[in-house]
Amino acid sequence: METRDLQTFLAVAASGSITKAADMLGRSQPSVTRTIQDLEAELGFELLHRVGRRVQLSEEGVAFEEEARRLLMSFTELAARAKMIAAGKGRILQIATTSAIGTGLIPKAMAELKDVELPHETHIGHFLASIVAQELRSGRADIGFSSLPLDLPGLDVLRLYSAPTVIALREDDPLAALDVVPLAAFGGRRLATMLNPLRFQLHIARALAARGIETGPVIRTNISYGALQIVRQVSGVVAIIDPVTSYGVSMPGVVIRPIDIDVPFYWGVLAAEKRPLRPVAQALMDAVEVVAERSISGFKRLDPATAGQLVTGQPSGTDHGTRL
Repeated sequence: METRDLQTFLAVAASGSITKAADMLGRSQPSVTRTIQDLEAELGFELLHRVGRRVQLSEEGVAFEEEARRLLMSFTELAARAKMIAAGKGRILQIATTSAIGTGLIPKAMAELKDVELPHETHIGHFLASIVAQELRSGRADIGFSSLPLDLPGLDVLRLYSAPTVIALREDDPLAALDVVPLAAFGGRRLATMLNPLRFQLHIARALAARGIETGPVIRTNISYGALQIVRQVSGVVAIIDPVTSYGVSMPGVVIRPIDIDVPFYWGVLAAEKRPLRPVAQALMDAVEVVAERSISGFKRLDPATAGQLVTGQPSGTDHGTRL
């Protein structure tokens, strides 16, 4: 298998057409078809299905597309790194982060690094938490910032933090006049929250169910920033989201309020096991903590050794001392 094979497959996947992929690559249609056939023979499964005049990915093709894209990116980065080393420009700082931290904290933390010598290039990749872990274990990232809990084998948790989950609402919403919003106020309200049902929103759902509170229609997104945009644009929607995005991203017309139930959002700084941090990564980690402490209400430092005790789906929120 060669990088050209992967480029051909990704071109077909992106265009949905052998003919268009051939045009993009400057190759003949038969040669593209032959490359795909050879690749399928080598892999042992079918990558494409023909639907009329177009092609679409098989179930296996969808899974392979993600791996092909990541592998090709690794080869591309390797070539770029080699050129930089040859030019005497040193290593790239590779940062893997979840979207909440990458949007809410890292840009402000970068601004704090005024007296730190930065590498010629810094790459910041936004991923799901599980992919952040993969990037670190594979050595593709120097440092990772992720929400927790997370599958931790092969990783060192360098810093661990928490802060209470909050709600976002428009500044003209009547609830914005309250210092603390009661959970009962969500009854009948349109709600924006996160797609993953096994993180902090699970505790909110349990609390609502325990009190017999039914919300209105729910809009789920995989990016907290998207939930903030929904609140800003759609009248009557409130969002239950993480405090990192909520306090870290300034959204005109949107206000953040605590709720009367303590549902902690956990996040931390990670690295590959026993891999020492470069000084610039250490400086970034310290700067992220400074920004978080300054901007996030209810911010707490926790013992990193306890990170393995955070179990997905295990109730951890409290309401006047009562476990949910």
